[in-house]
Amino acid sequence: MHVRKPVLMLLVAALVVAALIPCRPVQAGTLYDDLGQKAGITKVLVDMVGFIADDGRINHFFAHADIPHLEGELVDQVCYVSGGPCTYTGKSMYAAHQGMHIKEADFNALVEDLQKSMYKNDVPVPVQNRLIAALAPLFYPVTYH
Repeated sequence: MHVRKPVLMLLVAALVVAALIPCRPVQAGTLYDDLGQKAGITKVLVDMVGFIADDGRINHFFAHADIPHLEGELVDQVCYVSGGPCTYTGKSMYAAHQGMHIKEADFNALVEDLQKSMYKNDVPVPVQNRLIAALAPLFYPVTYH
């Protein structure tokens, strides 16, 4: 019994020390890779545009849009923002949305449609969160002007 007690105490001490050592997070791939590269991004965004078309809260903003052109611009932008090899050559977000009077609720509705599309395409939630975080800086250039 005397031998077991020191061994048990040593084991408990080792577990406590191990718990206190910061764990190195698992390295994720680039967001571009985690989204399935350009093919995966394209699928998510084409599906998102379909959700937007059915979304009465915001579909009026896209009523006169050239949908194939819009999808291409969205793919290039997300590809670029996610660390992919694409170059976004479209208008600035401020210029593209000027005069549209997009409100926070409209922006959030689009984000909800993006999330639905990511769920549909089995994008893991941590990857979804990384994409939303990468796109969050677009809020101010898109809204309230």
